[in-house]
Amino acid sequence: MQQRICAKIQVNGEHIIAKVIVLCWLDLAVEKKTLTIKVARMLAEEVTNPRGIACLTYNSECVHELKRKLKILGVQEDKNVFIGTVHSFCLQVVLLPYGKLAGVALPYPFSVALPSEQIKFFERALAETVSPEENPSPWRTKMDYYRRTYLDRDKPEWQKSPQIAALIENYERGLRSSGLIDFEDMVLLGMHLVEKEPWIRKAVRARFPVLVVDEYQDLGIPLDRIVKSLCLNGGMRLFAVGDPDQSIYGFAGAKPELLKDLSNLPGIEAIPLRFNYRCGSDIIRASQVTLGEDRGYKSIGGYSGTLYFHECPDGINDQASQTAHPAASCGVFI
Repeated sequence: MQQRICAKIQVNGEHIIAKVIVLCWLDLAVEKKTLTIKVARMLAEEVTNPRGIACLTYNSECVHELKRKLKILGVQEDKNVFIGTVHSFCLQVVLLPYGKLAGVALPYPFSVALPSEQIKFFERALAETVSPEENPSPWRTKMDYYRRTYLDRDKPEWQKSPQIAALIENYERGLRSSGLIDFEDMVLLGMHLVEKEPWIRKAVRARFPVLVVDEYQDLGIPLDRIVKSLCLNGGMRLFAVGDPDQSIYGFAGAKPELLKDLSNLPGIEAIPLRFNYRCGSDIIRASQVTLGEDRGYKSIGGYSGTLYFHECPDGINDQASQTAHPAASCGVFI
């Protein structure tokens, strides 16, 4: 299931072609092949040294897979090719080169907190802000989600939960007192820098005229704002892939609707690519029933596929149990 989008925009009076590619594909191997071939072609034909391409994806495992597939095509990470997570991009491309120049209030030099250090400062902040008797685990989940969702602390939405807001501020003060930042800081500080400072957007674009984003549906609000700032406001060319129907990280702040919103921005033309090379025709039809609309997807495999139905009379807990069972590799749970 695929969709491709292209946009022609103007940035500071300059006419720029920005391309947004959104591949909503059940065949993930084909999606990755398309992305890596596109990157290799752009480096060979469109982007010349010393300029290059920045490729962002969700986590370290995805980074390793991207590097492996690009290496097969002769593309390796270098000064003009960045392949990494959103966190490492914000740290290495934005925060370290430009943070001090832009006046970011950090202790210099700073370090990235180890997991054990994050736990220490979080548990201390929780005891001081809420109670020393609280279980840290659910509060850490709440804090991380809040930091990824409410990004502007000078707006009323930051105080939607005064207790969580105070917990976050206490936790971050503890980190700073020891010259530390954590992974969320990398993205949040990087996002605010590219939004606030036009000269940083120009500097990043001068180095990387093309931004490639993989698994867009899982990367959340901060990444969406970084992309819009660098590409729609800063003139970087964008090549993004993702599938809003395959987002599974909502608990961590993923917002798959941001991908759809991106495709609906003025000046962006959506071109649906309907062919699916992995799933049989019956599976395609069943998926469209589940989605609640006929999207015109077509199976190219020449086979129908097999559907298995498992009744779950005890509701969602029964569904979870059935899905987790080793024998339940596929099927429809009702």
